[in-house]
Amino acid sequence: MNMDLKNKIISVIGLGKTGIATANFLSLRGAKVSIMDSKSHDHLSELASQLFPDVKAVYKNCEPHPDSEMVVISPGVDIESSFLKRSRQKGVEIISEIELASRFNSASLIGITGTNGKSTCTSLIGEILKEGGINVTVGGNLGTPFISLLDQERVEYRVLEISSFQMEATHSFHPKIAIVLNITPDHLDRHKSFEQYAGLKEKIYANQTKKDFLILNQDDPSAHSLGKNCPAKKIRFSVESPLEYGVYVQNGKIFASIDEFEGEIFALSALSRGLLWQVENVLPALATALLLGIPLESIQKVLGSFTGLEHRLEWVCNRDGVDFINDSKGTNVGSVCKSLNAFDRPIILIAGGKDKNADFSGLKTIMKKKVKYLVLIGETRPKFRSVLNGSFGYEESDSLEGAVTLAKEKAEKGDIVLLSPACASFDMFKDYIDRGNQFKSIVNNLEG
Repeated sequence: MNMDLKNKIISVIGLGKTGIATANFLSLRGAKVSIMDSKSHDHLSELASQLFPDVKAVYKNCEPHPDSEMVVISPGVDIESSFLKRSRQKGVEIISEIELASRFNSASLIGITGTNGKSTCTSLIGEILKEGGINVTVGGNLGTPFISLLDQERVEYRVLEISSFQMEATHSFHPKIAIVLNITPDHLDRHKSFEQYAGLKEKIYANQTKKDFLILNQDDPSAHSLGKNCPAKKIRFSVESPLEYGVYVQNGKIFASIDEFEGEIFALSALSRGLLWQVENVLPALATALLLGIPLESIQKVLGSFTGLEHRLEWVCNRDGVDFINDSKGTNVGSVCKSLNAFDRPIILIAGGKDKNADFSGLKTIMKKKVKYLVLIGETRPKFRSVLNGSFGYEESDSLEGAVTLAKEKAEKGDIVLLSPACASFDMFKDYIDRGNQFKSIVNNLEG
């Protein structure tokens, strides 16, 4: 559904990577574009230099242009923001970049959402499809905005990581294959309740038809019951139990029963190090590949060679028999629980950071089972202390370097030192990438 944008007055809110790509896309199609941000020009000058000359930039003010005929919001912008009130009252259409891109997209879409594991699953699907000879592009919340992928023509599939933020202002987003990995509480500082957050995840399949596919996690309490009123064909995946129809783990091997394929796909022990601890995210990627008829040899080749993503259960090095793992992207409780469950060895856990109104009480049981010792950092230390209530051995550090040193002192041969914070990073770091990179640098400079 391509729109005529010529001379249309459009405001883009948020001068970041997605906002810039959106503004330039609109400008290229003849729209009269303004882009607004709450930050100053000094903070944004480098990014602003990427804007096309006819895009007007407004700083320290997110209020849309008074004559706007449409407002496009970046993922970091809450659709309920007060500065959008006037536009809402005037009946101006407020949409997300994902929604705008959907209206110009001609390729089939594969959309991946969930609280944890999206990036790994998205990247893995992209790699398997490429190996299988399909012309595919990968992006969304993962890195390259959806709208930037539209420049690439003759693409059969676009594989998109979709966040809850991006789903807030969508209406026509329609993936051929929709995947819901899991749903656990996250971003409750923005979404008013877990129910609202979960509801946004459901929007990924809202426009699906009986010709489409919905892939769901059988093991996740909130995800496995989704899609009751969705006409798409449902495929399940499970690491816990065999399935009559779907992809599952049994006796240390991955099996599938999907359409014409029935049998073993791969042994868990043969997975690449980048996937060894992420089996739950591997299964929906395999379901997607089988639905699209990718040859088994292509699937197996990628499973054995996939390097994994930075900052997500990323093996850094081994020091004196201790493995150091960077899971800086573990920014919520559910993610940390999954990471802890991935290992069957004693763990020294480094956790803490900026609070997102998370409930840490769910960590107590699993930490008693999996964690040998805990090192706390960041502004959430008092909150962690109150949850632990003296039931767990821990120390605190004012710096990540100090935390790594403490963890190394507590670790013995065969242990794992895991950075998996359960929190955002902005109290001590630029972002989770900065936190992960600093961790890797500190670890690699350890003696021994």
